[in-house]
Amino acid sequence: MSGPRRIRQLPPEVAARIAAGEVIERPVSVVRELLDNAIDAGARRIRVGVTDGGLRAIEVSDDGRGIAPDQLEIAFERHATSKIAEAGDLRRVATLGFRGEALGAIAAAAEVEIVTRAEGEPVGVAALLADRRVVRRAARAAPVGTAITVRELFAKVPARRGFLGSAASEGRQIATLVSHYALAYPGIAFRLEAGRRPFATSGDGVLRHAVAAVYGAEQGAAMLDVAHAEGDVDVSGLAGPPSLHRGNRGGIALFVNGRWVQSAALRFAVSDAYQSELPVGRFPVASLALRLPPDAVDVNVHPAKAEVRFRDQRAVARTLRRAVAGALERAAPPEWTLPDEDEPPPSARGDGGAKAPTLRERLLPPGEGAGADGGAPSERAARRAQRETLPLLRVVGQLATTYVVAEGPDGMYLLDQHAAHERVVFDRLRARPAEEAVQPLLAPVLVELDRAGAATLEEHAPHLARLGLELEPFGDAACLVRAAPAGFGEGDVAGALAALLEQLGDERRVSDPFDRAAATVACHASVRAGMALSLEEMRQLIDDLAATASPRTCPHGRPTLVHVRQDSLDRRFGR
Repeated sequence: MSGPRRIRQLPPEVAARIAAGEVIERPVSVVRELLDNAIDAGARRIRVGVTDGGLRAIEVSDDGRGIAPDQLEIAFERHATSKIAEAGDLRRVATLGFRGEALGAIAAAAEVEIVTRAEGEPVGVAALLADRRVVRRAARAAPVGTAITVRELFAKVPARRGFLGSAASEGRQIATLVSHYALAYPGIAFRLEAGRRPFATSGDGVLRHAVAAVYGAEQGAAMLDVAHAEGDVDVSGLAGPPSLHRGNRGGIALFVNGRWVQSAALRFAVSDAYQSELPVGRFPVASLALRLPPDAVDVNVHPAKAEVRFRDQRAVARTLRRAVAGALERAAPPEWTLPDEDEPPPSARGDGGAKAPTLRERLLPPGEGAGADGGAPSERAARRAQRETLPLLRVVGQLATTYVVAEGPDGMYLLDQHAAHERVVFDRLRARPAEEAVQPLLAPVLVELDRAGAATLEEHAPHLARLGLELEPFGDAACLVRAAPAGFGEGDVAGALAALLEQLGDERRVSDPFDRAAATVACHASVRAGMALSLEEMRQLIDDLAATASPRTCPHGRPTLVHVRQDSLDRRFGR
């Protein structure tokens, strides 16, 4: 049996490589650290070049202040920084970099070449580093700024390189990082060269232009302005309307004092502002900057600076949610415009020369078309503004007593009658006072509850009362229903309440407690699949849906309608 192993000091180069792994995890970590340094140096233009996803080479050049010749070597030492001087400075860090570990960690993990020229210097200096030591140095003509090339990352640490993804995967992470920095700093012109199609922003200081460069011009134009301050927290930026959404939270870019952070709590706050306005499993798109006093944020909690800690995280998340919710509420409903009167008439039909009805005429309900004198259709037909661009629809019929079939300006629309009515009832419940929603019962109804139902009732009793359900405890596991919203239960109030409490106990898609109760009540007070509707009832349902704030989804996030485009139908029929 061997004895205890001797404890010994690691060689400096081994310790440096181990420490470098805490800061530099993969190629994107290198890019982040170099971007932080460039921004802190006051750069207005930053170029990033990537070869093989950063595994072979990473180049970052900027037009910042540069590094003085006599400070080049110390810049690559561990814990060498110009950002802080004493422990107290950590409570008020106002820069992106501050630990003094970035350059040293990079030089311990790869070969580094640097060319830099400081302001006021007649000539620049070029140096080559290996294992954090300068092995070659010479004067060189160069513009003011810094250019750093990192080659063969982790070549001397093959175990770490084995945990990296493919070149394409690592390159995608770098592209995501650069795009987020472009959103955080629209006043800096970024250029990423990593393949055939370079990415670039103008640096004109307009966030909407940066969003257009990242996501496309159409999305950039559709984004909503966000501006809200509360206490010490200031929120600004852009958030997408509910019609813009993605399958993951990657479209939510959050910046705290200029630092891109990945905070689950803040991302949830943004998603929560949309509540039930997005389909299930979809997430919003937003680029939001939060400004707080430096001492209200602890940036020194993650080696890669990807996370921060707030002095009052709940207050920050609450302010962020209110900022986005306010932008959604202030957004003007987009307009949907029918064709102009002076557009060319359709070709004559083969029935004696009578003109085919125009799209406008076909979409109008009976009696609202052009008059006998050939006058223009009503103003209602000429222009109609709807939230979320719900167009004017002409009811055709009902499919499987579940879907309303309608014709729209560009094809066919299928409305889920239950989901659509849920949205209508939900919005009404939220808008009107409880006394208007109450329908007193001729005699109180006794409802027996199981333990889970009783607990749910106790939790949500105030919200249910606001929605028109007047409930009175009756013993340990029962209650009396004295009033209910109109249409609730359709004669079986006891069964409807028991089902409502069961569903409400499982409901997690709507976060606000009152909205959660309202969405559940709306579900039980809405028309069901399998219920036959008259043409007039279907028209009224569409009109009511169009008047809601979010006609495209039910309160639980399911779509209310599906659009089948005209050109898609034409292709199916070989036209």
